[in-house]
Amino acid sequence: MTCSLETTSLIDFGEGSDAVVFLHGWCCRTGDFASQVQSLSDRCRIFILDWQQRLIARGGDCSFSDICQDIINAISEAGIERPILCGHSLGGFLAAQLAFDHRIPIRGLLILDSALPVTEKIRLLMKDVACRLETGSWEEEYPGIESLFFTESERGEIEQSITRGMMSQPLPVAVGLLDEICSYDEWKSELADINVPIHLVASEHGVVDLEAFHALIPYATSERIKGSGHFVSVFEGEKVNRILHDFLDRVFDS
Repeated sequence: MTCSLETTSLIDFGEGSDAVVFLHGWCCRTGDFASQVQSLSDRCRIFILDWQQRLIARGGDCSFSDICQDIINAISEAGIERPILCGHSLGGFLAAQLAFDHRIPIRGLLILDSALPVTEKIRLLMKDVACRLETGSWEEEYPGIESLFFTESERGEIEQSITRGMMSQPLPVAVGLLDEICSYDEWKSELADINVPIHLVASEHGVVDLEAFHALIPYATSERIKGSGHFVSVFEGEKVNRILHDFLDRVFDS
């Protein structure tokens, strides 16, 4: 079984009652989890939907509440019960909202390089990116923000493919999603209310504040991948797969 790095509307591999639902990030793609699909699909069911393309197709706004409801509907229609949620970047925000709103029963939450909680420093950074995109174009503004995503060692064909995918997204949707993140007040009480196993994986290159995260969720676990950029599922696939298998051991066998 193989899974391409390119995007597809839905990835659904594996069988059984144990399932992991992956949620991709801002202007990202389902194929960013290709390595995880290949590593885990013999062990459990892997379900990945392109929530952003679904948003665009239905002509909806960028409300996280609406996006989460669509994800809930898709999970329910697939017959998946009590999955582990694994979200990368903005997908981590969505996974956290699904967890703290208790809209669906879940067994665990694995977050890949999502800047939770949204501190004022991060909020200002995202507002700046949204403002630049709103007043410019992908071609004009993306070169100024791509350094947020990649290390120099990650430059090359795969990085260019990810970049092309991001720049193909409609600007109003890209801006709207950033604005939605910035509208939340640091997610303090919500994060503290999550009551399932949580593990946060941070890149070395990113802006995740592990101290602020643990201040809100003392029982959570975390680690930082040395030398990594934002797309840890792609460029640090083997390490993320090892982390996932360890997390599945902890949650599914408990």
